[in-house]
Amino acid sequence: MIELDFFDSSNKFGVIKATVHRTGKLGFSSGASKFMNIENVNFFNIGLNKVNANDKSLYLVTEKNETDKSFKVVKAGDYYYIFIKNILRELKIDYKNESIIYDIEEIENSGQQIFKLTRRERK
Repeated sequence: MIELDFFDSSNKFGVIKATVHRTGKLGFSSGASKFMNIENVNFFNIGLNKVNANDKSLYLVTEKNETDKSFKVVKAGDYYYIFIKNILRELKIDYKNESIIYDIEEIENSGQQIFKLTRRERK
């Protein structure tokens, strides 16, 4: 006799990704918005991994109040985005001519919730 543990066919959030638009906006899919609970987020601080220069991921940390380093979460209809044009320019990412999509995962660092955005590799 065997006991089976079946996988859940429902996808709790849907696609969890962020897409860069030609305008320099980083738009979040509806699945990402739910996953990140973005309707309760005012700002993000965005950073890079300063310990590992080969890590090209973006790291987002929620911020309640506006600071010199925070990026405002904007809502248009049911859609959320942040303007990251200056970051893309600084990183020399050709967001106007390339398709740029980031997969999002939640990680923890020293007890702090962080969203790691890993750029999808084009095949």
